[in-house]
Amino acid sequence: MSGDDTAYDQQFGVKYRPAEAILRHPRFPQARATYVDRVMTLYGEDAFLNKLLMEAVRIVIFSVAICLDAAYREEDRGTWPTVANLKKALAMFGLASPRRIEQVTARLVQTGFLESRVSPIDRRARLLVPTARMIDHDCQWLMAHYAPLAEMFGPDDFALPLSGDLRFQQVQRRVATDFFPQSAAVLLRNPDMMLFLARDAGVFVLVSLVQDSLERGTTEVPLSLSTLGTRFGVSRTHVRQLLGTASEQGLVTVDPSRRTIGLSPRLLASLDRFIADSMSNHDLTGAAARKELALA
Repeated sequence: MSGDDTAYDQQFGVKYRPAEAILRHPRFPQARATYVDRVMTLYGEDAFLNKLLMEAVRIVIFSVAICLDAAYREEDRGTWPTVANLKKALAMFGLASPRRIEQVTARLVQTGFLESRVSPIDRRARLLVPTARMIDHDCQWLMAHYAPLAEMFGPDDFALPLSGDLRFQQVQRRVATDFFPQSAAVLLRNPDMMLFLARDAGVFVLVSLVQDSLERGTTEVPLSLSTLGTRFGVSRTHVRQLLGTASEQGLVTVDPSRRTIGLSPRLLASLDRFIADSMSNHDLTGAAARKELALA
C-alpha cells in the first residue's frame, strides 16, 4: 500500500482504496450515512421493488444478469447471457439453487426488467437482455453506491456514475464480470450481514433501524414490528422471527416491554465492514472502467 492509502491492483492495472483504508478514513461516518440514506431512497418506499428485490439472491441475480449482458461477445459462447451461464456465474456466490435462479429470472422477465430473446447465431439458445427499465434502475443503483465514495474522496473520480453515464455503466458492468469472486467474498465472509441479506426484506429492516439510530445518535431505537412489516411488504411475524434470530446470535437486544431494539457493536462493525468492502470494490471497478474509457 502506498502512502496515500491506496493499493495497486495487478489484474486491472489501477490504484484503488482498500476496505481497511476506507474504514479508518475520518469521513467514513458521513459516507456510511450517505450509503444508508441512498439505499433507503432507492428501495425503501417502493413496495414493488421491495417484493421483487428484497433478498440477497434476487439482488445478486439482477446484478449478475446485467453484467453478463455488458460482457456479451457474440463470437464467444462462454460470454452469452443465457440462463445456463447465469447459473454458472452465480454458483460461486452459493446463494441459490439452479431452480431458484430460474424462478427469479422468470420473474424479472415477467415484470419487464429482462427480455428473453432468441440468439441470432443459434436459435436453440435464448439470451437474457436487460430492458430500458432494468438499465435505468441499475444506473440508480450505481449512483447510490458511488455517492458514499464521493462523500469521502470528492466527486471528481465519480462524476460519470453519479451523472448516470451509460458508457460508464456498460464498461463498469463488463469489468465487474471479472470481479465476481471478490464480490462473492464480500457476502460469504460476513455471516452477520448474511443473516439479514438472506431473508425477505431483512437488509431493509436492518438499514431502516440503522438509519433511525444514526438520526437519533443512539444505538437503541423504537421498534414497531407492524410498521416495519407494512413498510417492506412482509408480516410482523416475519420481522419478529428475523430479529429473534438476530437476538439469539447476539446482534441485537429486543426489549418488548419498552418496545425498543438495541444494535450491538458487533452488528454495527459487521455492517461497517460490509459497506467498506462494497465501497472498495466499486472504487476498483470504477477506476478500471475509467481507465478503459480513457483508452477508447
